[in-house]
Amino acid sequence: MNARITPLTLFAVLVTLGGCTSLDIGYPETVANRARLASVTPRHVVVGPITDRRIDQTRIGAKPQNGDGIKTRRPVVEIVREAFVVELTKNGHVVVPAEGDIRVAADVEEFWLDAAGHDGATQYVGRVALALVVTDGRGGTTLLTRRYVGTKRVQAEADSKDTWRDAMNIALARVMRDIATDPDLVAALARRPPSARHSADAIRRRSLVEQGAVEPLVLIRGLETTMRGVSPSRAHG
Repeated sequence: MNARITPLTLFAVLVTLGGCTSLDIGYPETVANRARLASVTPRHVVVGPITDRRIDQTRIGAKPQNGDGIKTRRPVVEIVREAFVVELTKNGHVVVPAEGDIRVAADVEEFWLDAAGHDGATQYVGRVALALVVTDGRGGTTLLTRRYVGTKRVQAEADSKDTWRDAMNIALARVMRDIATDPDLVAALARRPPSARHSADAIRRRSLVEQGAVEPLVLIRGLETTMRGVSPSRAHG
C-alpha cells in the first residue's frame, strides 16, 4: 500500500533537509601544549557538570547570506567537556569520573559565530565564554570562580564553512589556553594537596605521557569509556 504524504509529513522532511550547516568543532590534543597548569603536582580532577547557559541553544550562528542556522555536530557541552579533559591531561593531571582532589565545573555562556558584511568582505568573529567554578573535590569548598573569554576574528568569503569552523576552533583553543595559563587557577589547585594515593598515580601517568609510553588521547578515551552511562548528577555525588 502506498504511503500517503500529508502536508505535515512534507513539512517535517523540509525541516530535516533544511539549510542548517553542522560544523565539526573541537579542541584536538595536538593543539594543546603544556603551560603553567603543568607546574602543579598532578591532581585527580573531576570535570563537570558542564552546563549550557546560552540564550539560544539551538545554533551557534547564522549564515550571512540567508540567516539559516549554523550548528555543531556534537552538543556544545560535550565539546567543552572534551576540551577540559584534553587541557588537563596534557598538563599532567588525571581526569576521573568521581572522587577527585579537585572538581572543575563550567557554565557555557557564549559559543557563537558573528558575521558582518558580504562576499569576500565578510568579517567573522568566533567567541567562547566560560564561567568556571573550581571546588575542593572532597569538602566542596569553592577555590576559584572566574569567567574566561576566547575570540577569533577573520575575514573570508560569505560561504566559507572552513572559516566558520576555524574561527570557533581557535576561539575555543584560546579560552582553554587562558585557563591553563591563569596563575590564580594554578594557585587554587596548589592549595588543595592531592591524597597520597592520587599523587602517586598521577605522577606515574604524567611520567608515562612525558616518556611517550602513553599518548594523552589514550587516557582520555579510557576516561570516556569509564564515564559512559554516568550522568552529571551521579558524577557530582
